[in-house]
Amino acid sequence: MIHNFYCFILIAICSVVQSVTLPVATTIYSNVHLGFRYKPPSEMRDKTQRFRAEIRERAEAAHSKDTLDALLAMSSGIDDKATDWHSLTIETYPRKAVADLDDASAEAKMSAWVAHSKDATALPRSVILSGQSFAVSIFGLQEGTTKKGAVVWTTVRKDKLLSFAFVANSPEQLKRLTESMKSVQFF
Repeated sequence: MIHNFYCFILIAICSVVQSVTLPVATTIYSNVHLGFRYKPPSEMRDKTQRFRAEIRERAEAAHSKDTLDALLAMSSGIDDKATDWHSLTIETYPRKAVADLDDASAEAKMSAWVAHSKDATALPRSVILSGQSFAVSIFGLQEGTTKKGAVVWTTVRKDKLLSFAFVANSPEQLKRLTESMKSVQFF
């Protein structure tokens, strides 16, 4: 079943790169420093401030100065065990903080971090989207009795590792979230 889940997601990733158009937008996330725009799914709730606070608390507890930075965090609701639950985050990390790694290894490590996976060996697929090269990794996550899938798109952009992470409890939700990458535009 997990293998079928991964195959389904891989097919969805391939379909994303076939056409890249920005749909009519009601809400667009834009980041001038990193030079991109993204249209998240409209039904999701913004939880960016709370997610940033959680990252800060974990960094303080670990006495770490280099931490992930949440640019955007959204979810479909608070019950992450619901069958239709899904979330997305856009996170960055200083590229120089993993200067001992080449870009591909740094992207793999970042993808595992944002997917909350200990598996940094997931073999990413290289995808070019809006002129930017991404490493796309797929993870299977088990949280208690809930099986989740995660697809993480990571790239090096300016002085940052930049990741778009999508997590869902169903392949259909994960495919729909992944397809939102069609809206990404770099400038």
